[in-house]
Amino acid sequence: MPLPFPVPDSLSPAFTLSHCTAADTDAMIEVYYDGFSMDRRNTFWWSPDKPAMFRWMKRRIRRRMDDHTKRHFKVTDVQSGDLVAFARWEIPEGHAAAFGEWIDATPADVSQTVTADEGGGDLPVTSAPAEAVTPPTTDYPEGAKPELCNVLFHTLKDMSEQQGAETMLGLSLLCTSTKYYRRGAAKALMLPMLAIADAHGLKTYLEATPQGKPIYEKLGFREVDELTFDLEKLTGSSDGIYKISIMVREPRSI
Repeated sequence: MPLPFPVPDSLSPAFTLSHCTAADTDAMIEVYYDGFSMDRRNTFWWSPDKPAMFRWMKRRIRRRMDDHTKRHFKVTDVQSGDLVAFARWEIPEGHAAAFGEWIDATPADVSQTVTADEGGGDLPVTSAPAEAVTPPTTDYPEGAKPELCNVLFHTLKDMSEQQGAETMLGLSLLCTSTKYYRRGAAKALMLPMLAIADAHGLKTYLEATPQGKPIYEKLGFREVDELTFDLEKLTGSSDGIYKISIMVREPRSI
């Protein structure tokens, strides 16, 4: 299936840009898990059971791939076949055609699980660990504390509604493998979609980790609000205050 945008000239010829498929699920899980683990503040709501987290991530990725309002794109290393980076976008109502029609990822049996000892790349995570703006209330990772999941999920959901995010293009997840860091993959996943948003006069919304905020600022995003989580109070840890930046990019004139 062709992409809804031209591949940026800046992308290295060693890489390809394409739609994600069900076959990418395991690699996406590994990259996601390893990347968010780099800063344990990102994981305050996680289960300590790694295999349980992998099973939960697989369920959620498959559900997102089945959601017609989502678009998933990836950058792949041509030589090794490694997943370099991937992004998930939320498409506002009435703009599906502009961002490419939904692709059936033909998912395999969702009951299949990824083993936690499988290898995989990690990444500098740049979008907040909000895997679901509207999570099923009973779908938490086995072993996780529901009250911590609720703190994160409900706070992000409330902020999304407050900002009117449903009317904007949304970047809900962006991950890059660390061994491919600073190779332009994340930028290649973002710029074409931002260009489409510009052409249609759409704002773009995201929730940024502390690592991602300066990257997004270079692409024209500005912080419009901030969420703070006192991890000492929530978890009894000494990790202090964890912040998520709510960022919006205004459309640029073509």
